[in-house]
Amino acid sequence: MTKQEISIAFVAAFIMVLFFVSPLAHAAGASEEEQQEESFSEPVQELTGRAGDISVYSHIYGADFMTEQERCNYLLKLDGMKTKEERAAFRARHHKEIDKRRKEKGG
Repeated sequence: MTKQEISIAFVAAFIMVLFFVSPLAHAAGASEEEQQEESFSEPVQELTGRAGDISVYSHIYGADFMTEQERCNYLLKLDGMKTKEERAAFRARHHKEIDKRRKEKGG
């Protein structure tokens, strides 16, 4: 290889590194709020039912007081929310509704 070929290969490698590292650096530099955003990537069908002896819905407050459709809708609504504040308000309303149902059933 000549010096010119080596220089061209080096420049090409440098440009490739810039293109591949730049998006990674941007993701690493994301704000703390962006990093703390929740994500529900599993399809709702995979969130239904049981996994061994543990209900897949065990992370939903009062899931045993909800129908299957209500649990699916809960997850879909939560997944569609953009901010932590929205989700916190939604969960607070949900807790109140579940507490009301619990009292009605004597639980």
